[in-house]
Amino acid sequence: MFIKFIFIALAYLVFAYYVFRVFVRRDYKIHKKLSPTSYILETLVFAVHANMFYLNIPTKWPYIPAIPENLELRIISAMIFGIGIIILLVAWFTLGTKPSFGIDKNKLRIDGVYGFTRNPQLLGYGLILVSISILFNSWLTPIWLLLYLITSYFMIQSEEEFLEQKYKEDYKEYCKRVPRIFGF
Repeated sequence: MFIKFIFIALAYLVFAYYVFRVFVRRDYKIHKKLSPTSYILETLVFAVHANMFYLNIPTKWPYIPAIPENLELRIISAMIFGIGIIILLVAWFTLGTKPSFGIDKNKLRIDGVYGFTRNPQLLGYGLILVSISILFNSWLTPIWLLLYLITSYFMIQSEEEFLEQKYKEDYKEYCKRVPRIFGF
């Protein structure tokens, strides 16, 4: 099982690297935005990662494993999950719906949750993954989380190159004040 997981993990990393560092990066350079294909590929990368969790638990996809009886773990996991969901939704709302209410889409977002981290969506989703890992602990869970960190790094690199080119000094100043991921 370990060899299978490692093989799939390596194939996944190659796929994620190609999507973020080749395809998405090319879209940013040529089109100055993501194409619909890029959005689909980005979503696919994270969907594949989320479903890799089934490689390290005894339950088969698409069933959810039994919730452990340990009340402390359930409470801690639920709290982290809730914080992750809130951060994720606030970030999506800030980027996804405010532009349709008259806010300039081309303005660099530096307020609200973006004043604490440059990548709140990745932070929120990462907290959700941590909460799931706490609840359904497995010896492969640290590798699953590491894959997420590496994938996020690929994505962040391409986005930061684009944002620095688009917003120039404003983005550089923003990067000096606000960490990539909370505290880092």
